[in-house]
Amino acid sequence: MVPRRQTSMMLGWVLLFSVGVRGYSDQTFRAAVYEHAPLPPNRTIVVTRQEALDYMRKNLEVYKTATEEAHGQNVDIIVFPEDGITYNGHTRKSVRPYLEYIPDPKQEQWNPCEVPDRYSNTEVQYTLSCLAKNNSLWIVANMGDYQPCQADDTVCPADGHYQFNTDVVYDSNGTLIAKYHKINLFFEFMFDPSTSKEAVSFETPFGTFGVFTCFDILFRNPVVVLMKEKEVSNIVFPTAWMDTPPFFAAIQFHSAVAAGFGINFLAANMHNPRYRFQGSGIYSPDGAVAYYYNNSVKGQEEGGKLLVSELKILRNNALSHNSPMYSSKKYNGTQAMGDGVFHADTFGDNFNYILLTESSGKARVCHNELCCKATYTSRDNFTEMFALGAFDGLHTKEGTYYIQVCTILRCKTLEKSSCGQGSRVSNTYFTQLALSGTFKTPYTFPEILLHGENVFDLAPSTTWSYNAGSMEAKNGFEQPLLSFSLFSRDYDNDLRLTSSCGNPKLTIFTQCLCLLSLLFSVLS
Repeated sequence: MVPRRQTSMMLGWVLLFSVGVRGYSDQTFRAAVYEHAPLPPNRTIVVTRQEALDYMRKNLEVYKTATEEAHGQNVDIIVFPEDGITYNGHTRKSVRPYLEYIPDPKQEQWNPCEVPDRYSNTEVQYTLSCLAKNNSLWIVANMGDYQPCQADDTVCPADGHYQFNTDVVYDSNGTLIAKYHKINLFFEFMFDPSTSKEAVSFETPFGTFGVFTCFDILFRNPVVVLMKEKEVSNIVFPTAWMDTPPFFAAIQFHSAVAAGFGINFLAANMHNPRYRFQGSGIYSPDGAVAYYYNNSVKGQEEGGKLLVSELKILRNNALSHNSPMYSSKKYNGTQAMGDGVFHADTFGDNFNYILLTESSGKARVCHNELCCKATYTSRDNFTEMFALGAFDGLHTKEGTYYIQVCTILRCKTLEKSSCGQGSRVSNTYFTQLALSGTFKTPYTFPEILLHGENVFDLAPSTTWSYNAGSMEAKNGFEQPLLSFSLFSRDYDNDLRLTSSCGNPKLTIFTQCLCLLSLLFSVLS
């Protein structure tokens, strides 16, 4: 698709102009996220552009309703999910009719609603721009970007163009002010990873925002680049996130990232509980301000939900003002792991665990250079199995990255081997909990997951506190506990892995040997 003057008709409905009331003040702004429940298109064939538009128009109609509702609540910025317009699971060929050429807002200023004929086949961008303009709010949405290869491009894909998983940002006048190409793809064979690997931020009257997508959240670029180099204080996060307990339930991990980095975090997830896609939220440094978790498969097509909340305007994050975030104590490797230590597979990692056998007490367990300590009091004697776990090493399941984790969690059954399987039920109440670890880095995220009516709930922000690698709930929680964890990312070891094993000139065999040697060095 070479850019040319647009001659095709735009989407077949008219957006009525309305004058918005500003929601932000000197101290607060109003944010919204929408969890969208799209129906799947036919991805087994390559449809025509018109058929693709007919499908996308249905999703954009839902976006229109959500945006107008947000406008009625004086929202300043709204975020929609990853794959919400095009759906996921496409092949490279089947997704092609759903893509549009998206110009670079750093190179040109374009308002698609006001100048719709600048490029052809940009109906989706026209619609999003008009939604932003006519409702006087900022819109963040996810779509596909088609970029033709330049003549001197030596790594151009075989089909002659790039296809990017892309977030677009429109200001309240409808101008395209940012686009972000997803850097870290998650089995998305229909797309190319970002060629520029650029971390993208944008300015608003109510703060500096970074934007990234789903799996990106686990990697230095773009996350740490945005936090340390661009000093963003807010993140907009379109995602198609599949719940993976015990550490990666959507509401659990996204709220933890907000608390760990000291930022506002706006997470909009796809709603498809049949495949564990659910859980959106508006999170602050203090915890969840609003969240939605509905895992009911029955009626999931009607499971869309708009969340609206007021947030404090933040001008920095926990890294940018050098606040203490982690312990300076280091495990020297000579201490015992702890009495009664056993091992259990936890999302592909071999954790060290120790059982919590008394209704109250202290516990300690270590793994490699990490030591975890806990104090706890349960309301009653244990009838379910709980354990304190530790892991320090290279995670290799569905991604390769270094982690350090301390966790108190409910084992799935009364067998020790089930302790890492991520229980979804609990009847055990804790009246006091404290957890700390000897973490290497400041990139530590406090996670709390409770058992509620819809399986997963979050703890009210007034019931717990986090500081420098330590988390405490002095008076416990009013709901049963599933997990109480500190999840830390060791990005420095990621760089070591990339620099030593990421040389494209190495053979696959040599890269595998390199990876194995690094793994053994961590375990030794």
